[in-house]
Amino acid sequence: MAIRTKIAAAMAVLLIIAVAVIGFVTVQTVANHLVDQVDQKLHGMIEQGGVRSDPGYGAAGEIPYNEFAVLIFDESGQLIGSMAAGYRDAPYSLPDIDTAPAESGYFTVDSADGGMTYRAASLAGVQAKVNDVPGTYTIVVATSMNDVEATTATLTRTVVITGLLVAGLGILAAWIITRRGLRVVDNMVADAEVVSTGNLEHRITAADPRTEMGRLSLALNRMVSRLTDAITQRDRQHERLRQFVADAGHELRTPLTAIGGYVQLYQNGAAAQGEKLDRAMDRIGSENARLAKLVDDLMVLSRLDEEVGGDRELVELAQLAQDAVDDAEVADPTHPVRLSAAAPVTVVANEGQLRQVLVNLLTNARVHTPAGTAIDVAVAADDGWAVLRVADQGPGIPPEHRQKVFDRFYRADPSRSRATGGSGLGLSIVSSIVAAHGGSIGLDSEEGRGTAIEVRLPVARLE
Repeated sequence: MAIRTKIAAAMAVLLIIAVAVIGFVTVQTVANHLVDQVDQKLHGMIEQGGVRSDPGYGAAGEIPYNEFAVLIFDESGQLIGSMAAGYRDAPYSLPDIDTAPAESGYFTVDSADGGMTYRAASLAGVQAKVNDVPGTYTIVVATSMNDVEATTATLTRTVVITGLLVAGLGILAAWIITRRGLRVVDNMVADAEVVSTGNLEHRITAADPRTEMGRLSLALNRMVSRLTDAITQRDRQHERLRQFVADAGHELRTPLTAIGGYVQLYQNGAAAQGEKLDRAMDRIGSENARLAKLVDDLMVLSRLDEEVGGDRELVELAQLAQDAVDDAEVADPTHPVRLSAAAPVTVVANEGQLRQVLVNLLTNARVHTPAGTAIDVAVAADDGWAVLRVADQGPGIPPEHRQKVFDRFYRADPSRSRATGGSGLGLSIVSSIVAAHGGSIGLDSEEGRGTAIEVRLPVARLE
């Protein structure tokens, strides 16, 4: 059942109950009031002496219509006289009272023929003379309830008809109000169905933010936006994963093909004992080392994705840079490396991963610059950040390659990178480590004037 139908049905039930209760109370109140008026009239008839002890009162026809019926009982309770109410030619049936009431008071009684109802008042201990016989009598005065019953019946019909009309109008008004009030819900359902079909750019029509529906529409829009962002990010990650797998397969194919070729050459006897075989073994060893390096880099990236920075400790960045500079000078004396570190700078980081950042940056600078090119390493603090800068005086990076140098397996010069055994993962590993430590990395390069890579990490807060 639709919610508007439920609301309309609930309103109908409430209205019907309310009308029934109000109608019942109204009819009962009016009926009781009319009965009280009749009682007051009966009381006035008795108190003002309007009832005479002569049962023939009015029999001569002076009064064409008598409103009251009178019954007279003696001390033994026997009816000894009566006077009927009604018209002279068509009197009403007397009240159905055979013996005198035990006490004075008001009561309701049917007529003797059951055709009407009387409201009666009894007065006991009346000293009077009936048929010239003095004594103590009980007098009962009664009047017809036809007018009261007719008025009550008319009021009941009026209340019922009016109640049904009010209930009907109330139900109609409730239906219209709920229909208009829930129109925003219908719009939200329609918008949600559009989104469910795959149109993630569609949004829920915003309602008045001061209402519950308005706040609901805003919440749904935020939810759809977050779902859209999550789906977009998932698709982007899937695409990156697909590209990563394809690139990794391509990179692994080259050394494996070379190793397989030399093995097949040996198996076919084309590589005899001597210098040719030694050269083949050297090439197999070289390609094997390159393959091992590539696998190591892939494992490093995998661990970085899972560990999100690894174990952390306080690391003095200037000392770490000094160690990396010393190692670089020993590994390649053809590239002079200079360090500038005015003061110690401490960060919270994984020391092994930061060493790898420095090694990769220095290796990248040596590989992509001619022999004799100077490399400058600087460590400094800048407004809460530890800044590590590695700059060279080499040929620089062409503009079309600058946005991609941190992508996995990307090479600005593929042929030279393969010749030097590079896998295209060095700067990608650096970027992943820096991001895992909450830092940022930037590139500043100009063709013919060198390249500088700047890493920023949060400075440790020492208390």
